[in-house]
Amino acid sequence: MTTTTKKMLVAVNIEPITMRKGGFVIPSQDENSPNVFAAIDGTGTALFACVSYTGRDLDANTLLARYIESGAKVQNVDKLLADLDYYLTQVKSFKVGSVLGVRMNSHSTELYLAHERPPDGAL
Repeated sequence: MTTTTKKMLVAVNIEPITMRKGGFVIPSQDENSPNVFAAIDGTGTALFACVSYTGRDLDANTLLARYIESGAKVQNVDKLLADLDYYLTQVKSFKVGSVLGVRMNSHSTELYLAHERPPDGAL
């Protein structure tokens, strides 16, 4: 079953608070940087991301398509689709405005709550 959600993570810096609008992120696919988020559009990485309401359903296929359109090279499409589906399942469990981090646990990527909302409440 494919997970869909109307929530997505956007890059955020928490000291000082800054947010790149439209900067949807996924867990980094770089084995050398597993504990960061990577912008789907290929514009960089972030240590933290804020849960945002998108207003439309997103699924793993949509995220994969956007990631590939950015020029990203994908070695194992089926694995990445499964990872993105798991990622979206996790995103759904957090409230809009929550600031999340990402860490690698054995062979999966786990999201964790870093702050209920950005530390200064700016978002």
